[in-house]
Amino acid sequence: MSAIVAVLVGLSFGQAFAQQQAPANLPAAASGQAQVKWSTDSFVGDLLDYAPAKAILVKHMPEIAKDDQIEQARGMTFRSLQQFAPDAITDALLAAIDADLAKLPPQQATATKP
Repeated sequence: MSAIVAVLVGLSFGQAFAQQQAPANLPAAASGQAQVKWSTDSFVGDLLDYAPAKAILVKHMPEIAKDDQIEQARGMTFRSLQQFAPDAITDALLAAIDADLAKLPPQQATATKP
């Protein structure tokens, strides 16, 4: 069982949504529309829906591509998931993912709604 699956199996939907954190990466652009600067503070669903971001996740966490239960975490962030699997979702892993995500251009925000 992958670390992500283990985390999701261990959470009820109520716990997952109670633990969810709003991403701090949606600054207002000069045009008045928010731009997403991708990071592990972005919603899992937004990262999965953007092919370049998903490729980065798969690079660092290959099991995520095979994990049907990841859909249950779409309204959460990897930073919030870390508290449930700190040995698997380490600070070093999140830093490596963030470094790669930071290379992606910002996108217009389409925030995932839990």
